[in-house]
Amino acid sequence: MRVLHYIPSMSRQDGGTSMYMQQLSDSLGGMLELHIVAHRAQDELPVRHAQMHYLSRTWKVWRVRADYLKLLDEIRPDVVHVNCCWQPYFAYAAIWAKEAGFPVVLSPHGMLEPWIVGRHYWTRKVPSLLVYQRRALFAADVVHATAESERQHIEAIGQYCSLLSEWHPRIQVIGNGIDVGSIEMKTSWHRSRKLLFLSRVHPKKGIDMLLQAFSDLQKDHGPLSGYTLLIAGDGDPSYVNGLKSNCKSLGVEPHVEWLGGVYGDRKWALYREADLFILPTHSENFGIVVAEALASGTPVLTTKGTPWDLLNKEQCGWCVDVTLDAIKSALLSFVNTDEDKLQQMGLRGRRLVEENYDIREIAGDFVKMYESLWC
Repeated sequence: MRVLHYIPSMSRQDGGTSMYMQQLSDSLGGMLELHIVAHRAQDELPVRHAQMHYLSRTWKVWRVRADYLKLLDEIRPDVVHVNCCWQPYFAYAAIWAKEAGFPVVLSPHGMLEPWIVGRHYWTRKVPSLLVYQRRALFAADVVHATAESERQHIEAIGQYCSLLSEWHPRIQVIGNGIDVGSIEMKTSWHRSRKLLFLSRVHPKKGIDMLLQAFSDLQKDHGPLSGYTLLIAGDGDPSYVNGLKSNCKSLGVEPHVEWLGGVYGDRKWALYREADLFILPTHSENFGIVVAEALASGTPVLTTKGTPWDLLNKEQCGWCVDVTLDAIKSALLSFVNTDEDKLQQMGLRGRRLVEENYDIREIAGDFVKMYESLWC
């Protein structure tokens, strides 16, 4: 079987989607003939088990269309799998493939979540839906969701779009995966007094709430006195500088370290060194960094903006409402948890990821989905 994945880029700067594609290709490329089509970018992640192809970045839509259709004709994939949406080329990659007669899978990667749809709703999202995004959604033979919550959000926006034309969706839920076996787990849960945020530095990630919670629990010799908050990730310089100014206003500037983008061995070392990983996000279709932290044996605090309610059930972290008070309450619970219990949480978290999110099992689920379209 031959499958072509379209992705905006394989740049580290694009965060979770590029890293997801890198990890998926390692396993999926051993099960079928895999091609990845992207636009060139700086600091690209290496891909081992797929053939890379590149489209130009230009406003000349007809040129991109011609190059893309030529690639499809040369490769003749059995399935075209398009990743992401909202930007014109992301949508047209699905529309053009369907018009050329190829089965299409569309993975929105959280871009149809309510928080994302609500941003710039009238100025960007509604015009995009009317011009091209609705067409791309309706062109897909299968829409891929990474969690049940994302499936519900896709259904909701599909019903909204169905006011203009009828849509009979086939939505399949397959979670993201990681190479658990290659991830070294921490060997000590003795408190380092380090808290870690590691993700893209973006307004949806809730870092402003985290800084406020950290400040409230630090001041006046509070329960987080003596802790350091590590923030690792790239972001728009103006937004990052605004957060740094906020640190100064809150009085926590000496206790917050801004690490920028961190990758490779240093990233995994940070997961292991931290007492707690925190992702206080407003919206996340999966949250691959949560799985990475759990695989490293580090308890996690995240929000119900992610599909990680299992943290509470499996007792390997805290999944709370997207509010300042809920985050502060969870941080207090963490402070009052002794090291033996933190170790048990870490071991349970590792087991949860091993049993549910191993990339080899996930890749096998993708192959079954493709076969259902091809056969």
